Amino acid sequence: MKLFTDKQSSLLLGFVLFCAALFQFACQKDEFRKFSTDLALNSKIVRVADSAGSTRLQVYADGNWDVSAPQDAGWLKFDRNSGSGKGEFLVSFTENHGNLPRAAKILISAAGKTDTISLQQRGITPALRFADDTMVGIGNGGEMKTLLTTNVPFELMKQTVSYQAESNWITGLKMDNGFLKATLAKNTRAEAREGKILLSYLDAFGTVTRDSILVSQNPKADYDSAVLKDFAYVKSALAAGTITEDIYVEGVVVSDKGNPNMGLNPNKSTNKHEIDKAENALTVYVQSNDGKSGLHIRTKTAGDNVYGRFERVKIWLKGVVLRKETNPARVMLDQVPALNIMAKDAGTPVPARAVYMKDLKDDDLYTYVKLRDVEISIPSGSYFNVNEGYNMRTDAYPMNIRDINGSNLYMITNIDVPYRRNGKRVPQGSGDISGILVHEKLQRYGTNIGPYSIRHVTEEDIALQAERQNGFSNVLVEWSRFKTEFTAGATAARNPLTPDVGTGTLTHSEKPALDFTTTGIFGSSDYNGLIPEASTVKGAIENGAFTARNWWNTTKNRGSWWLVRVSTKEVSKPISLQVEGHNDIGGPRNFVVEWSATGEETSTWNVAGEYTLEDVTNWSNTLVTQVPGMKAVNFQFPQAASGLDNLYIRLRVKNRTVGTATSPTAGTLAVNGLSRLSHLSIKYNK
Repeated sequence: MKLFTDKQSSLLLGFVLFCAALFQFACQKDEFRKFSTDLALNSKIVRVADSAGSTRLQVYADGNWDVSAPQDAGWLKFDRNSGSGKGEFLVSFTENHGNLPRAAKILISAAGKTDTISLQQRGITPALRFADDTMVGIGNGGEMKTLLTTNVPFELMKQTVSYQAESNWITGLKMDNGFLKATLAKNTRAEAREGKILLSYLDAFGTVTRDSILVSQNPKADYDSAVLKDFAYVKSALAAGTITEDIYVEGVVVSDKGNPNMGLNPNKSTNKHEIDKAENALTVYVQSNDGKSGLHIRTKTAGDNVYGRFERVKIWLKGVVLRKETNPARVMLDQVPALNIMAKDAGTPVPARAVYMKDLKDDDLYTYVKLRDVEISIPSGSYFNVNEGYNMRTDAYPMNIRDINGSNLYMITNIDVPYRRNGKRVPQGSGDISGILVHEKLQRYGTNIGPYSIRHVTEEDIALQAERQNGFSNVLVEWSRFKTEFTAGATAARNPLTPDVGTGTLTHSEKPALDFTTTGIFGSSDYNGLIPEASTVKGAIENGAFTARNWWNTTKNRGSWWLVRVSTKEVSKPISLQVEGHNDIGGPRNFVVEWSATGEETSTWNVAGEYTLEDVTNWSNTLVTQVPGMKAVNFQFPQAASGLDNLYIRLRVKNRTVGTATSPTAGTLAVNGLSRLSHLSIKYNK
């Protein structure tokens, strides 16, 4: 069947050819069309990394064009400042590490027109966060402060104060050493009043970061008739419970609001792998005006802790809960609201009161003291030598410190202290350590670590000489690691337990002297690595400790021991012993330190003291009684242990009480119970 006639076919073909020609002509016309503009840019916003670098920016114009930048944009540099027609220019920029994002408007001008390119450079993320929900003010007014975490300069923040009723009673906003401070006028109303402080920051990218805090000012309380009493009256004359007497005390604040090393933060509950860090924020220490007596104050909320360091305060005690403790004798004023602060003044810094450890007494608790002529008993690693894998499960680390008189106690460092483990080795010489004298019960280190401990407030409080030669001690002998390089071909003179310093031997009562296999004495980890260091894993030092089993002789039904033999013939002053270690679960806990001039098992051994080593933490079920590192102890020996041709010291297992996976003391010591030491040394004064 024929669809088209010949004439129709010819007409159709002609139409197709005409369309094709028309299309070709249109394309040719497009080729001759020229883009024309006075000024155009291919991008209005360019964002670059925080590292130094460069980028090319394009300009479209028919004629000449110029480029310029604001005078305050010294971090930008152009390869040229002008061009003609379609072109580009190279802009270089410096690095911006550790700074807030920044931006500059680059101006391009042509044919009487000007356009801009916003060059934005990344930096740190702006942060602005109040630690507390509420800043509570006292009725008498004055300067209050609250912790503000921010990396934004205060002058760059927008500051807004709003009020619920009365206005203009919050003034003088300023930043000072990590705190936002505000001055509150005296509240003459019969009820509390509220306001809100809002801080915000608009960054170079147009993003707003903000936070606010409620300011609640109490009315003036009815304490005009209150009678002044001294600290001795509070400690001795008042009974425990709610105080009904209309009295007040005055003193000097020695704690530091916002400082992470004020109080002991407990685990949230037994076996929980989490720390409740609220306690530190509630902790206040106030000492008497003469600095010889102290009170522990626990505020009602973190917002009620409005006590600034070295402020002079008057505290109304009526209605406050008084708690009393013994061994040592101490008191706490609990649930204290800001309402009970009658007045507080800025005051001036007070010096720490210098004292030797031997002269400390219970009244010194919660005062600011300077311990004289002290050194770190085992000066290795950091201020917080733990397995960092457990740093979210433990809050405090007790470092044993000793003084020139042979006394010792523990220096407490909380996990959030910024210099606790910053890659620096602890000082090895002697000097003074200042801080607040406290009594702490650290379950991970044996609950009772002595009647007194000290909490440093700043790193400068630890004023010790850096090097060991600048200390009051000589080291007679010291073991601090298992020397695997001496394992092969071990001899009595050269073996893995050859001392690092001095001459002596360290053996196990049930092991052959040179057995350094897993059936004898073998190496294991310590946790005194200087983080950050590439050679450490979570602070672990491979073969930093020496380990053994077989701690109970069932035939003789008595504990086994580590045995040290050393000569003290040339030593005329008393010696001291430093030991550090822990156990695997099921290893021996309780030890007796004894010494003898003969070393014979049947001879009379003199007791120098006792100590307990804790079980090492178990990852899947960490008990609050397990230690994530090592525990250190120090013992002072009598003069009779010096001047001997041979002195024998043994660390003897006292009994078969051991820990289990669910209890620190419910087990019985078996043959495989494992205990390790990471340090043992003997020192004497120069």
